[in-house]
Amino acid sequence: MPGNKVHGKFVRDFAKELVKKGYEVHVLTPHSINTLSYELLDGVNVHRFHYFFREPWETLTYHEGIPQNIRKFRNKLLAPFLSFSFLWHAIRLIRRYRIVTVNAHWAIPTGYIGLWIKKFTGVCLLTTIYGAEVFPVISGRMAALRPFIARAINGADFIVGISNETAKAARALSHGRDVYMIPDGIDTEYYKPSPRNTRLLKKYRCNEDRVIFFSGRMVERKGHCCLLEAMKYVKQSLPDAKLILGGRGPLYDDLVSLRKNWGLEKEVELPGFIPEEDMVPLLQSSQLFVLPSCMDRYGDTEGSATAALEAMACGTPALISRIGGNIGSIKEGRGAFYFTPMDAFDLGEKIVYVLTAADRLRKLSYEAREFVVSKYSWDRVVERLIRIGCI
Repeated sequence: MPGNKVHGKFVRDFAKELVKKGYEVHVLTPHSINTLSYELLDGVNVHRFHYFFREPWETLTYHEGIPQNIRKFRNKLLAPFLSFSFLWHAIRLIRRYRIVTVNAHWAIPTGYIGLWIKKFTGVCLLTTIYGAEVFPVISGRMAALRPFIARAINGADFIVGISNETAKAARALSHGRDVYMIPDGIDTEYYKPSPRNTRLLKKYRCNEDRVIFFSGRMVERKGHCCLLEAMKYVKQSLPDAKLILGGRGPLYDDLVSLRKNWGLEKEVELPGFIPEEDMVPLLQSSQLFVLPSCMDRYGDTEGSATAALEAMACGTPALISRIGGNIGSIKEGRGAFYFTPMDAFDLGEKIVYVLTAADRLRKLSYEAREFVVSKYSWDRVVERLIRIGCI
């Protein structure tokens, strides 16, 4: 939880909800640039540590995230340093503050490190599985990690998967271990409906009535290319529709070239990284949010449909690819629909269907918000964790 940046906001929101319920919460996380070693944020004690001298050398964490970063040889060499530093600082915190429960986020490296923390301190270990660490192993692309992940799952006192498919993959890797499916919550007070921000839309050159939005790290598994291609079909029926396709990453230049080759320079904006202060207003001001996740060459895919659920909490209907952790996250037709992954024609048809009837769009907008509030509020999520006895 590095300062006010958006990395790990699900951990931040979870910790804040625990504080509301009277728990003392400590978060231990690697240091990042321009952050303090200790901060008290919204009642949460945040402790940050260095694992390899100083920030310029600590390239395994943050930016694209460990699952992406560790594919580089240099970052593989940093894994032992991160692991031992995590272990050392965790043991010190647990003994100093008499912590009784540790929640390790991701099976590796933190879940595996958690086994050693449990061995040395006797804490209760809850490990949360997010998908990116298990899907590539299940697909056979990162089979070398199988014994480590299996041990991390089998050695924890409680295991939670944030989606049905994530929990299913964890059970398969552990040969039938009990895994609870409890999703990340959505802060429905932060993500809520608001009138369209026409000034912000002008900033992104969107004066049109029909605005479609997606933003994410521009890597293969996010599916930007499919959504861009779908606009070829959308423009034939809805020439006034405009797509804001946000994010930066290794595929950005390729997407710029495809936009030109497909003649979509008028219909698609590629603004690059979208700052956090613009994200919620854009969600609130769009008519449709699309989560076009797909399977990448490493077997990795989306762990959950959290981004789409945040949009739905803002009253914006969503289209979600039926893959990975997205599966089971929505009720078809209740503010959202599935489409076939990497099928630009199917996606284009569904975009046109949602945007062509004003009455339908209003109904979907209402149902989207109502669905998320009833199923994904952080209060409900934490209560479920309390009921199973892990906190």
